[in-house]
This record gives sequence, structure tokens and C-alpha cells, in this order.
Amino acid sequence: MNEAMNRLQNLCLSETSAASLAKVEEDYVLDIASQRSGNPEDRLLAATSSNFTIRLMSRNSLANYGAIKGHTEVITGICWGNTEPNLLYSCSLDKTVRCWDCRTKLSKEVQKYKGSDETNSLFSCLDVNATDELLIAGLEADKDGNAFILFWDRRNSELMGAYSESHQDDITQVTFHPTKPNQLATGSTDGLVCVFDLSEDSEDDALSYTFNTCSTVARVGWCGAGRDHVYCTTHVDGVHVWDSVEGDLVGEWTNIKEELKEDGGVDYVVDCFPGDDNQLYTLTGTNSGSLQIAELGTDQPVKRVCCLSGGHKAVVRCANWDNQMSTLVTGGEDSLLCSWSSTPAVSSPSKHSSSKAKIKDRRSTPRSRPYKR
Repeated sequence: MNEAMNRLQNLCLSETSAASLAKVEEDYVLDIASQRSGNPEDRLLAATSSNFTIRLMSRNSLANYGAIKGHTEVITGICWGNTEPNLLYSCSLDKTVRCWDCRTKLSKEVQKYKGSDETNSLFSCLDVNATDELLIAGLEADKDGNAFILFWDRRNSELMGAYSESHQDDITQVTFHPTKPNQLATGSTDGLVCVFDLSEDSEDDALSYTFNTCSTVARVGWCGAGRDHVYCTTHVDGVHVWDSVEGDLVGEWTNIKEELKEDGGVDYVVDCFPGDDNQLYTLTGTNSGSLQIAELGTDQPVKRVCCLSGGHKAVVRCANWDNQMSTLVTGGEDSLLCSWSSTPAVSSPSKHSSSKAKIKDRRSTPRSRPYKR
């Protein structure tokens, strides 16, 4: 058994924290993102809530750091800067993309980005490239079926241009390669995953590959040695992986729920993440909140690695894995954030129970889109 597999099998619940402490609110966690650089033990975690708030906390302990309440509609995406790790970017259905400096007061953004008159500016996702020079956001499709991807010069908020021909429906994910600033992968409800080389002058020339999932794309990310593979999850709980250099299909798993049926059963796929062994793992869940991590091997059946229980009581919507610290943070419809570690912190049961908010349970299917009007 390799070291990465061993750490995953030893994961257990170490901390829980409520996304909202107001007992009357009915908010659940939509997305979470961790600072990408700096001391792993001092990194901040950002979590978006359905009440238009971004909560900041310690990635290590989930201790509260503050809250950002600038957006006036549902926040649909967050990401941290790479070379400037204290900058947090967010996009919303209030038709703005904003940049927050977490070293200053959180009541006002330091930069605001907007679309153009030709777009509906209903932002659905965003990312910033490895050098922090280029900010990008995907939009929901307009009434004419146009799905735009917008680009800004991050430093002066200037709208640099747009792609509009590669996708024909809502953009669900835009994600830059972690080290190659011109490599971009995108996913859409049109079922397509696109890989772009942004060093090219036009959209046609920049489009390196188009992959068809024959479904609707939920999440997209980079994996494999050198992160040269692109993976996606779909809204019918499939996972596909392609080689972004050669364009070949590396693997696909369209029957994960059935393959894990004998291991307690799962209802949906949350996301995937690469381990430090470059192997791809998937996080799956049940409607009652229990989780499983499974290994996706190209020449073998889906293999359960571990089961995570005792944290969530409802559908889990998002997750963030840290290879350096071997910790997983999950967020769900129960308004809780749970931290799972292979070396759990020592803390009393009363600490856990006091941090949980008493909120009304909110039922919805794991594939629903809470920000969709």
C-alpha cells in the first residue's frame, strides 16, 4: 500500500464549523477554496453560503477569521490568488466579479470587474492564472444561447476580450493549469470540456481540444503527473479523464454508484482530487451526509479507500483536499464545514457541539443548481 493511500484510509473527523451561526437562517455551503501558497498551517479557507456571504476561517482549525458581505446575489465562484495569496476573488449573479484583500477591512472590495453591454454578466464561475495576471469568468448562457468566457487584466480591471463560440450553454467551470499560465480548461452544461492555449491570438487557434461527455459537466480540474490530464465530473455522476497534450481519453467511469453499491452505497459524486501519488480519487456521498473516498484506477474497478461518517447530516456539495497537510474539508446543505485529517486534532465533544448552528434542514437533489433562476 502506498503512503498516499495509507493517509487517506486514516482520515477521520477532526473539526466542524457552521457556515452561519444565526439560528434562524437556512443557509448551506455552496463552495470552498483554500489559499494556494504560504505556510500550509496558516492558510485561510473561504466558504460561500447561500445567504450571499463568504466566510473566512483557518484551513487548519476552522477557527473564524471574518466574513465578507459585499455581494447582493448568490455567489457562484471563489478562488485565491497564486503569487498574491491574500487576494480572494469572487463572482456573483449580481453581475460583478470582485477582489478582496484579506489583510484589510473586509467590508469593501479592492477591485471590481464587470462585463460588457453584449453579455448578460450573470457570472457562474471564475479563476485566476498562475501568475495572477489574467482573471477569467464564465457566464450563464443568454436568451440567444450565447455562452461567454470573459478575460480581464487583473491589475487594472480592464476587460481584455471574450470567447463566445466554444460553448453553447451555461459555463459551469473555468480552471487554469496550476503552473502553466496560458493553459485553460472549461466545462459547460452543453456537455463539452474545452482545453485552450491562451498564447494564441484567436479563439479558434486557442482551442486545443474539445471533449464530449454526452452529459452536462459539473466540475473540471487538472490531474496526473505534471497535471497534464484534465478530469471532469458530470451531473449524472460520471468521471472522465483526458490527456491534455495528446487529446486521448485516459479513463472514464460512468457507473460509480453501481460499483460502490456493495460498500454501503452512494447517491452522488461530489468531486475528484489527485493525491500526491498522482492517482485520481473521487469523493462520493449519500443524502444523509456520509462520504466515501474511492480510487479511480484505469485498469481496475473503482476501489473504495475509506468511509467518512459522523460529520454531515445532509447532502455534501463541495470539498477541498490539501496534499501537503493530508486534510480534507467538506461543506454541505446542513450549513456545516467538516475537516477530516489523518492526524486529528485533540478537542472535546463540547467544542464540536457548540460550533454547530441549529438550522432548518434544506432538501434538494445533489445535482440541482441552487443559484439557477
